[in-house]
Amino acid sequence: MPVARTRTLALVAVAPLLALAAGTSIAASPDGSALYQRNCASCHGADRQGTGLGPALSARTYRYGGTRGDIERAIHIGVPSQGMPAFGGILAAEEITAIAAYLPAREGQAEPEPDEDEQAAAEEPPREFDAVPGVVDTLDYAVRVEVFADGLETVWAMAFLDADTVLVSERPGRLRIVRDGVLQPQPVAGIPPVYVHSHRWNQAGLFDIAVDPEYGSNGWIYLSYSHPLDTTGPEGGPLAMTRVVRGRLRGNDWVDQQVVYEADHDHYGEPFWHFGGRMAFDREGRLHFSVGDRGVQELSREPGRPSGKIHRMLPDGTPAPGNPFQGREDALASVYSLGHRNPQGMAFEPATGRLWATEHGPRGGDELNIVRRGGDYGWPVVTHGINYDGTVLTPHQRADGVEQPAWYWRPSIGVSGLAFYAGNQFPLWQGKALVTALSPRQLRLLTIDGDRVQHEEILVTTQGRPYEPVVGPDGAIYLVTDNPGQILRLTAQEERRQ
Repeated sequence: MPVARTRTLALVAVAPLLALAAGTSIAASPDGSALYQRNCASCHGADRQGTGLGPALSARTYRYGGTRGDIERAIHIGVPSQGMPAFGGILAAEEITAIAAYLPAREGQAEPEPDEDEQAAAEEPPREFDAVPGVVDTLDYAVRVEVFADGLETVWAMAFLDADTVLVSERPGRLRIVRDGVLQPQPVAGIPPVYVHSHRWNQAGLFDIAVDPEYGSNGWIYLSYSHPLDTTGPEGGPLAMTRVVRGRLRGNDWVDQQVVYEADHDHYGEPFWHFGGRMAFDREGRLHFSVGDRGVQELSREPGRPSGKIHRMLPDGTPAPGNPFQGREDALASVYSLGHRNPQGMAFEPATGRLWATEHGPRGGDELNIVRRGGDYGWPVVTHGINYDGTVLTPHQRADGVEQPAWYWRPSIGVSGLAFYAGNQFPLWQGKALVTALSPRQLRLLTIDGDRVQHEEILVTTQGRPYEPVVGPDGAIYLVTDNPGQILRLTAQEERRQ
């Protein structure tokens, strides 16, 4: 299948600085057309048709939004990753407004960015999947793979409430219960409405499930999902953003719901991709959750915007004390780290308590990161990936102050879920990391030594795309997959003697 790519491009301008240096004056009155010709046409063309220095400017080619406000903001702060300088210190505010008013605002439907696993699929074709049920040979064990639950749809996450009860999220917006190994016929009633787009590359829906560390006494369960507003955006689609709620189960009903995190509605957007949505509790009972860049990558490193971040909060939704940007007027108090593209796997390393996250890259550059308080992970200025069309996204793979990944995959594998093994089924895997790869449909085992990955092994290839690995109370490894929507259970049949 050919690789699709977003055809919305940034406002890019470099030559205006040269024009200004040569003595070209700025119009005294805010004439948008004249200002554009003097400051923008040398890069974008007199008729906005694009040149070798900058792309065409039209309602279908803006990458970072397309409203008047989006255009003004791009002119004001620039787009550093594309070589566009900030004009906020060069042009007056009314001149920037006049240029934005002269340019066409977005109308119609832009072609979306491909899903991460769709992109990776074009780079690394899937292998033949292993027999299910069956036995798979690995370096350390003969592993038995069996179907634990079947008849599901696009399973995104699962969580054990106890040894016999499992909650399962179906991305179309259903929460299911598997009790004593039997999938209950009716979804849980009363969960919040979830935004799901009809496009085949849709990434919106019901995402993760997290169980409160004090669940036995308080009964709280946390859900993340794409939350739609009643209003629509410039393209006519719903405005949506990642949201976190908590509630309790009473029989088959979701009750006592409370909103834990909801972004300011000004930060909602139309793209139906890059929601993040993964959650994890640390040893102190603080909730960490990811929000992807929502297709507006330049916002990822701005601490005042929720997208492209990992957030840290107390279970009731209060920003956790000690968060790195608390007290700053230009920052959100919930932000823990920034510069992320789309983290869809998060887990705490049992031995150290460190937070690790997997993150989708563009074309190439999938990452495994140690997430540090206040860390800047560089997106989109620093990446090991390239644009979907093969062109250079940024020349920088390193930069001062930017965290390097502990491991990255190039070409992409569509890396998704993450878990650290702790159990009695596979003692030789204690403390090792399990990651799922959506494109080749694999579960992989990473041996970690300190901050480095020393070895990577493919354990099993599945028929459906595996979104998350979970280590159960019985020490077995559970994999949730789509198409077919299943939960697979992996146990050790025998240990391989070295």
